[in-house]
Amino acid sequence: MSPQGEREPASRDLDPPTLVEWSLGERVAPLILDETRVWIIDLDAGLSPGESAESAEPGPERELLCEDERTRAARFVRPRDRRRFIRCRAALREILGGLLAESAASLRFRAVGQGKPELDQSSESTDSENDRLTLRFNVSHSAELALIAVCRGRELGVDLERVRPISEAARIVDSFFTIAEQSAFALIGREDQSIAFHRGWTRKEAILKALGVGISGLAARHETGFGTTPLTTQFTVATPSGRVGEWILWEAAPRTGFVAALAVRARRSTEPSADAESAGASTSLPASPGSP
Repeated sequence: MSPQGEREPASRDLDPPTLVEWSLGERVAPLILDETRVWIIDLDAGLSPGESAESAEPGPERELLCEDERTRAARFVRPRDRRRFIRCRAALREILGGLLAESAASLRFRAVGQGKPELDQSSESTDSENDRLTLRFNVSHSAELALIAVCRGRELGVDLERVRPISEAARIVDSFFTIAEQSAFALIGREDQSIAFHRGWTRKEAILKALGVGISGLAARHETGFGTTPLTTQFTVATPSGRVGEWILWEAAPRTGFVAALAVRARRSTEPSADAESAGASTSLPASPGSP
């Protein structure tokens, strides 16, 4: 394994993250220091009887968004994609607003480095225990599902993928994975390569999204391997490498046909980090027909 991918035990001071179903308008329970929670959002929920997810326009949750977010939503050609984007942003606002005891519509975000979002710290929190400086969050969505991960005190990244045929999987592995990972992938049976590839991709993306860097720059520095053992609906430590450098790596199958990976920094965000990178954006897999 590479230095960044050496096999280490998961951090003993970090409890397993919880994965919970959540809908717009529901209460958000508080987070304690070092707690990680991931909310599952059905982006096609909330349709009126007879409405189609393909043609339904965004609902009243649009009013929670800022003008820039509404402008971004308007760029989507298909109503389905506009609605999914708006529901995802509204969910993020409601979850963070609930944790901060602030209005969802009043939250402001800023991009750091090369684009990783964080809460704008210019506003004052109404509750000293819900200090926005400690909240770290990350979002991923695929098809009709989204994951919103939040931790109080530790940096994190999450990635979600709907499992589907990827015709260029071998080429992608050759481009973004290490030599050892390429060799391991070649030994996986053809019937298992699709799921293994998606799990390898989400693992790498989760770490790179936590760092805030693009996959083309540092993918090979974080050797995460490919998952082949069964997943559950809750996060479990990834095998064989649950600790990749200073990142604790978890995996789950939040819904049938989806895989997810979550990377949480083993030390708190206020402590010195061995990783100097702190900017960038994630890279999406090639979309299958009908995917947003």
